This record gives sequence, structure tokens and C-alpha cells, in this order.
Amino acid sequence: MTHRFSKNNSNVIFIDNDDSYIRDVLAKFEEVNEYNVKIYSRSREFFEEFNPTERSRDEIYIVFLSTILELDEENNQVEVLDVLKRIKKINPNTEVVLYSDNDDINLVSSAFHYGAYTFIKKNENIILRIENNIKGIISQKNFLIKKDASRRFTRIFLLFVAGVAILALIFYMIYPEWFLS
Repeated sequence: MTHRFSKNNSNVIFIDNDDSYIRDVLAKFEEVNEYNVKIYSRSREFFEEFNPTERSRDEIYIVFLSTILELDEENNQVEVLDVLKRIKKINPNTEVVLYSDNDDINLVSSAFHYGAYTFIKKNENIILRIENNIKGIISQKNFLIKKDASRRFTRIFLLFVAGVAILALIFYMIYPEWFLS
């Protein structure tokens, strides 16, 4: 039986320097308690826990990443693309969804280049968009699992048919009289 992703093994992570905004949004998100949700106000805190250890294949990681992050030790803005690249380097299977008040097309385009799943705008529909993206990612991952299982079954079936054909050919060459009526 192939493993499927569900709400129980889905890790939904938010990285936003305005964590009170995310907490308010999640308070309106009815299914939030069914996911493993974590909120980080600093990307550094996130990376302390999300290190390059072996990730379980039984879990899915979805990171919602604000395009406006905290200031670093030298009082410079932490670059969202650097955070995105580091997440993908640690775990390439992590799906990263960017969100922001504005839609800087250059940032969004670069983010897609570095592996972002999608971009959503902070507005009155953000709850619905978060919910739809989580469900869409889980559904897509489950589809890929089914597709992979189907390919394996097809390969096994074709190997079986080829094996039967080869055995029939061998028996035909050794005992041709069996095949003559």
C-alpha cells in the first residue's frame, strides 16, 4: 500500500516578521488545528530547527514565506530570495509559497526561478488562498505518489509479459511438437 499525505503529516510553516498578522489570519482558518503549524517571526529561528537533517518521506513541508522579513545583525533587510534558496537547498521537496502586500514582478519571477510554488497577495482573501494552496499541494503530492505507483505496476506487468513470452519462445525452440496441432 502506498503512503498518502494528509493533514496529520503536513507541516505548515509561516515565516513573517509580523507574526501577529499571521496569528490573526490563522485564528480565522478553521482547519488550522488539523495541520502541524509553526510560526516564526525570524528566519534565523526557522533555520535553527529546519536544519539539513534527514527528512521523513512520510511528511510534507509547506512554507509560507513573507517577502518582507526581519533585519539581520548588521541592520540589513534579510533577503527573501536567500531564504528561499536556503530552504530549497536543505529540502528540495519543501513547497514554498511567497506572500506579500505588493506584487513586485521581478521578485515573483526570481522566486519562481528558485523553486517557489506560487505567490499570493495579502488581502481579504488570504485565508482562502492559504487553505487552497495547502490542499492543492497535498493533492498534487498524492497524485504524484499514485502516478509513481502506477508506473511501477506497469513496469512489473511488462516484465511479467516479457518473461512469459521468452519462456514460450524457449519452450517452442526446445519442444516444437507441443505447439503443432
